[in-house]
Amino acid sequence: MGNDSIAARERIIDAAEECFQRYGMVRTRVEDIARAAHCSRATIYRYFEGRDEVILAVLLRESERFGHELTQRLRQYEKFEDFLIEGVIHTVESIRSHEHFALFFSEDSIGITNSIAGGSDALFQGVSHFLAPVMQPAIENGKMHENLDVQEVTEWILRIVLSLLSVEGPSHRNTAELREYLRVFMLPALTPPANLSPQVSSSSWKARS
Repeated sequence: MGNDSIAARERIIDAAEECFQRYGMVRTRVEDIARAAHCSRATIYRYFEGRDEVILAVLLRESERFGHELTQRLRQYEKFEDFLIEGVIHTVESIRSHEHFALFFSEDSIGITNSIAGGSDALFQGVSHFLAPVMQPAIENGKMHENLDVQEVTEWILRIVLSLLSVEGPSHRNTAELREYLRVFMLPALTPPANLSPQVSSSSWKARS
């Protein structure tokens, strides 16, 4: 793809983001995006198959930006279990408060977002791109179950994040409660018992007793 095509796609994505802010994602039409991008509908369809693909492009771009920020933030955690838990918590809380990301998980948009995100190989590959350099050494060093596949782990974590963002559930957990919830249920699924802290082991026992 040439520079002109890349620039045109970026202009359309910028326009779509502007329209999502102005009209909401559900009410934004291809005509609105074309008008905001100062181009025709035909130009939109030259680069994207339709509105859903434009929505995915906006989501992927925001995810890439967020992935870089998240990678930098999580470097402060020395324990792998903290990396896992705080990564999920920071992702969920940041998306909820993010100016653009929050639009994808509003009450009227969540159905579209889950449908598009859940079927996107590009989104799962993007998440894997940021997590694999940490996950693979963790598996090799015994910090994660040895039979785990990096691609499947990153998919599972993304599904956890999407679920926490889209399904309110019967319990309304604050940050501390969500942290404990993830320690009890997520860590044992990924981390061998020998690498779990006594706090995790104790919490797991209490949750099952």
